[in-house]
Amino acid sequence: MVDVEAAYRRYFPLIREKCRRMLSDLAEADDAAQETFVRLWRARLRDSDPRRLTAWIYRTSTRIAIDRLRKRAARMSMDEALDRLAFIPSGPDEALAVRRALELVSRTLPATEVEIAVLHRLDGLTQAEIADVAEISARTVRRFLERLDKRVEKLRKENAL
Repeated sequence: MVDVEAAYRRYFPLIREKCRRMLSDLAEADDAAQETFVRLWRARLRDSDPRRLTAWIYRTSTRIAIDRLRKRAARMSMDEALDRLAFIPSGPDEALAVRRALELVSRTLPATEVEIAVLHRLDGLTQAEIADVAEISARTVRRFLERLDKRVEKLRKENAL
């Protein structure tokens, strides 16, 4: 059985920071990180393998933050969102722009694709790392990223009409 208290002490600061980067709001990041550990407690995971536990916590916190982003009202045009989603950010201002773009585009994409986009474009994970966290093959990750790029391009063209 997973020691939730030990996991909380070890991972909470990292998960809160990850959620803060995604949500750009410390109070909301605290709530999202806490919700992650409430879900861990409720899940009563039996496998305490550190690698699997880390992946579970990371995946769950990403999904919680994505859900929170989806609930926010859009603050930018679709054109602007698509432009910002087309690259990997190199600094905090660009990461904020990508987060806002994901917030808007997340309403039109399946949850799994949004999760992979966040892990790749915002968190900077490699395809292999995403495969571990999302518990899917690297080939599937590559396919999702290719599909994301095609959807972004399609949405860009549709919005331009």
